[in-house]
Amino acid sequence: MSGESVIVCGFDFLPDNLVLDIFKYLTVSDLVQIQRVCKRWRRICGDFYLWTDVRITPQRITKAILSKLVKNYFTDKTSSLDLCGAWKWQDKNHTVCLSNHILKNIAKKCPNLKEFKLEEDNLRDIDLSLLPKSIESLSFTRCDIPRKCLAHVSGHFDSLKSLTLRRCPGFGEEHLSSFGKLDSLEKLEFYVCYRMQQSMIEVLAENFPNIRTLALVGSPYLGDEACRIIASRLRHLESLEIDDWLDLSQAAVDILQKSLKHLKFLSVKAKSVNEGRILIVGSRINV
Repeated sequence: MSGESVIVCGFDFLPDNLVLDIFKYLTVSDLVQIQRVCKRWRRICGDFYLWTDVRITPQRITKAILSKLVKNYFTDKTSSLDLCGAWKWQDKNHTVCLSNHILKNIAKKCPNLKEFKLEEDNLRDIDLSLLPKSIESLSFTRCDIPRKCLAHVSGHFDSLKSLTLRRCPGFGEEHLSSFGKLDSLEKLEFYVCYRMQQSMIEVLAENFPNIRTLALVGSPYLGDEACRIIASRLRHLESLEIDDWLDLSQAAVDILQKSLKHLKFLSVKAKSVNEGRILIVGSRINV
């Protein structure tokens, strides 16, 4: 097309809304760096649209950096926060990315925060009740959670709908009891939390009667009696995942299927059931 002129549209010619859509794909680290390019990019990088769902994981973040982000970019439109401290289990006395001062600032700047996720950190000397009351979803992965960090959470998270713990071996009955009665809780997931015992099943059945999704994976101390408690007291269950229970019989699984009238998905993996092969009944599609 030798007779036609070619028009090149540079980045500077794009309207702000398109630049925002492009910047939405960048990481938090990228946004902090590119805002130094020019005044326009600095202004756009501070737009609340880019800070509604703040995902920092899997990148490690320190207290100093997180404190600056909260101060400069978080707003009342920030609804989700996903953090990673890359904490090492050998260091029992060090918290990488959180402090009570930071949590207070998060509650002040983000009064509508709905989701809080934390990976690989030690919550020593942290008071989780400093998080905003608007929280609907809490998730902890490979975290050390001392009992005292939950000392004041009872009655605080009245809107909590989802609680997930992955590889938090110190989490036990006293921790779970700290949340008090939560009629709002619909989803509870434990993955490889070794202290899960029958007494904890009794606590969750008493305090969280409206659970619809329950995962108890990597809980070797659970068995038939836990199934009976679930079958008789968690009548609203729609999804149940059981894995690595040592004392589990096919009869207990049959009781679950017979008693839980709303159950749409059941996954069981235990050496004593179905010859050790995973047993799946139903589908998660509509759960």
